[in-house]
Amino acid sequence: MFRHLINPPLIALCTTIFLAGCESSEERAERFYQSALELLETGDPELALLELRNVLELDVSHTQGRILFAQTLAQQGQIGEALNQYLRVVEQEPERLDTRLIVTRMSLDQNRWEDALRHGRTARDLAANNADVRFLNAVLDYREGIEAEDIAALDAPLQVAQDRLVDSPDDRLARRLVIDHAVTTGNPDLALRRIETALTHLPDEYEFHLARLRILSDQQDMAAIGEALRELTGRFPDRRLARNMRLAWHMEQKDVAGGEAFLRQLANAPNTGVDDHLQVVNFLKRTQGEEAARSELNSLISAQPENKSYQATLAALNYEAGQTAAAIEMMHELLADAQATEETANLKINLARMLISGGDVPAAEALISEVLAEAPGHTEALKMHATWQIREDRPEEAILTLRTAQAGAPRDPNILILMGQAHERTGARELAGERYALAVEASGRALDESLRYAAFLLSDDRLDVAETVLADALGVTPGNVELLTAMAEIQLRQKNWIRVKRLIWRLRAQDDPSALTAADRIEAAVLVQQNRTEDAIRFLSDLSAAEPADLNALTNLIGTMVQNGKINTAVDVLENRLQDTPGDPVLRYLRAGIYEAEGQDDEAEAIYRVLLTEDPENLRAVRQMARMLTRQGREPELTALLNVASDANPDAVLPRALRAEQLQRQNDFDGAIAAYDALYTNNSDVEVFANNLASLISIHRDDAESLSRAFVVARRFQRSDVPAFRNTYGWIVFLRGELDEAIIHLEAAAQGLPDNPTVQYHLGEAYVAAGRGEDAQRVLNRAVALSAQHDFSQLQRTQELLQQLSVNR
Repeated sequence: MFRHLINPPLIALCTTIFLAGCESSEERAERFYQSALELLETGDPELALLELRNVLELDVSHTQGRILFAQTLAQQGQIGEALNQYLRVVEQEPERLDTRLIVTRMSLDQNRWEDALRHGRTARDLAANNADVRFLNAVLDYREGIEAEDIAALDAPLQVAQDRLVDSPDDRLARRLVIDHAVTTGNPDLALRRIETALTHLPDEYEFHLARLRILSDQQDMAAIGEALRELTGRFPDRRLARNMRLAWHMEQKDVAGGEAFLRQLANAPNTGVDDHLQVVNFLKRTQGEEAARSELNSLISAQPENKSYQATLAALNYEAGQTAAAIEMMHELLADAQATEETANLKINLARMLISGGDVPAAEALISEVLAEAPGHTEALKMHATWQIREDRPEEAILTLRTAQAGAPRDPNILILMGQAHERTGARELAGERYALAVEASGRALDESLRYAAFLLSDDRLDVAETVLADALGVTPGNVELLTAMAEIQLRQKNWIRVKRLIWRLRAQDDPSALTAADRIEAAVLVQQNRTEDAIRFLSDLSAAEPADLNALTNLIGTMVQNGKINTAVDVLENRLQDTPGDPVLRYLRAGIYEAEGQDDEAEAIYRVLLTEDPENLRAVRQMARMLTRQGREPELTALLNVASDANPDAVLPRALRAEQLQRQNDFDGAIAAYDALYTNNSDVEVFANNLASLISIHRDDAESLSRAFVVARRFQRSDVPAFRNTYGWIVFLRGELDEAIIHLEAAAQGLPDNPTVQYHLGEAYVAAGRGEDAQRVLNRAVALSAQHDFSQLQRTQELLQQLSVNR
């Protein structure tokens, strides 16, 4: 009578639960493992991964489960996590050769050389005669030969790799080695042949396609580059780097139509989205102007009137054209009664950017808050929020925000750049550099990311790595003027004259005025650095005579003459030019500068004042006039000058920065702190403002809140090579009671600024606190001696310390 109340599935479920309760964790793990195998057979790797995670949670020593987990992760493209799982297997079973070999090969693929070396050499100890072991160790030997710059040591590994290819022609590591050997030994034609052979066996090996393009780029074989790029984009249509290189090639060939056709082909492909069509719009704007872009947008809007993204882009175009109010109104209309969708969130992002551009940051922040309330993982909103957090000196919060953003866009270059900036704020320059490097890779070695990372490396004096970064970027856009110029500057610093000359030729080969200007500037710099002053002057004179309207050449000429003591010649050149164009403001500004160099301040001042009367926004004249008044001690007149300049240039930083310097010089420290605080609020990435603000606070404020603020502002300097910045950070750390760390930074600062009494005093205070009396006396006596030639507000305190040390001896 109860049978209709019994539910068979329920009985089965209860039975399963009952049985599960009786199973051991190892048995349950095995059941999940078998389930994963079945799921993989039916083509469901994602569910299989879930089952395999259950296996390892229940039985961490389930070797086959962990290996299968690693294999599946690798097949899904999660190489890093797969490698970590294989490493766990090696830890559990160190004698297991097959896993050692997998770890070695994967580490080599990922350029994790230390891991590869450790596991590869261990594998050799386990089975020296194993063919795979011999090959992988040959790859390691090759790497060591490269690092040691021992070309002869590369021959034996090369032979092993060539033997390997006889039996395994699709071995990627072997192909990499033989190609690299040809490049390293200076045989690009052989390298190309080896790449072509490799691609017949491994046609989808992206790295080999890029290697071919680098060699063709060095050879300037533009036709072959074009063919290789067409093959690359045909095989990898979704790769950002491939697209960028193809488009850059069209532009360098002056093939605008080809570039447009390529982008339209991508936009019209199946399953493309709005972004692909907007790339066409942006390309048209860049190459044909605003009207062409507007026409394209109108066509897209007509075809898809329901798509508000195109209308928002049109509003942005109107905003850039100066129709700001109408553009913002259009955005508000698009958002009226809009539902909380991804498209609506994107519209709010676009409106927020307009508001920021117009200076209404609070309204933009409110919009971003709305977006994040509706869509907490919205990538663009999170990026904007993180940007504000960085500017507000909340880098740790920014990093957390960016990690959330990265979950939705793991290879977004902008996220990686923002992470780098946040790490810089915390003083973690190594982490910052890693993020900038990843941004370069994720962007496809794009211009902005490459230049940013190269500049970061140069600030750490890592010229070799910066050179590699720029070389890779030039492989993408071989004729880019900014990249060629940056590369030339590195070669100038290294005095690699032949390479500089080649870069100058590459610039002169372009039909681009900016390229020719850059080539002229670099060539003049070469002559000056080689102490060929007369040649430099002749070169610049010829340039100036050939292009009288180009004042850059004349400015460089005058500067070179003045720096080399040829002031009379410089005056003659300028006076001759002024006879032709007596009202030219640049020529008059240069003439005033020569008057200053000759000590004729009255004549220089007269010119500066006329220039400022004609154009109060002439900031170069403001700067020079301010320097002159400061040098002469005419503070009231300087105040008047800066007030007028600030009124004429309300958004300009220079007048406010000069005012902050003046207040500090006049010992109005509260006023100076307030002035630098205002500058820092809007320019928190300017290190000079950060240093001056933190330094003033640490010296002239003694409350805990102020000291905490100074530390937050200055902590970015803990890895700095600038002695003044190290002094600021070291002094703040000293005030926080971290004596050992403070001495490290203050000693570096004192070594870099041996003639600065304040820096010597700071180190002396730290030595006194550390009980190092003799060291303290030495640097404090030096501070007193230096005070005769320098302003030194801590002289009395220094003398008191010396007196105490004398009494205690």
